[in-house]
Amino acid sequence: MFKRKISILSLCLVVFLSSLFLSGCSGKPFLTQDGSYVILSVSPSGMTQSELIKLPWNTNMAIMQKLLIESSFVLSDLHTPTTEETSSMGQLNSTSLQANFPEPKRMTFIVDHHNLTLDVQSLQIEVEGPNIGLVTINQTIVLQGIKNPNLQPAFEALSNMLHDSKV
Repeated sequence: MFKRKISILSLCLVVFLSSLFLSGCSGKPFLTQDGSYVILSVSPSGMTQSELIKLPWNTNMAIMQKLLIESSFVLSDLHTPTTEETSSMGQLNSTSLQANFPEPKRMTFIVDHHNLTLDVQSLQIEVEGPNIGLVTINQTIVLQGIKNPNLQPAFEALSNMLHDSKV
């Protein structure tokens, strides 16, 4: 009888926490203070196009949160890019998700198996292109993150949602 009460209580707790998460009451991963992000596209010629992500009022925030979660996973283990990884930079089209922080945000990263703490003002993660997961911190530090296979589909889902809302 006691075990049954504990399992029912555990189930209720899981349902309650899930409802808080789904309703947006829980902390959102990797969000900027004002929730603004930019899609940055770079052509091989170096031409750059940036587009501010403007989510309509009736947006399914789960799609944006999925992209942010996948981006956070990329950041969980960084390493110095190899010669092979750096040789393809700038030769093909690439698209990155960029977050700009109005105030520097102190962040700790694992880089080459060591902790690195930085005051971050901008963070870019390549979501399409030759080096998916390439991370640029403060527009100067270039590192390779985890090549997350879920990152590009999450970005495509956001792109499709944004395109559908403009039609």
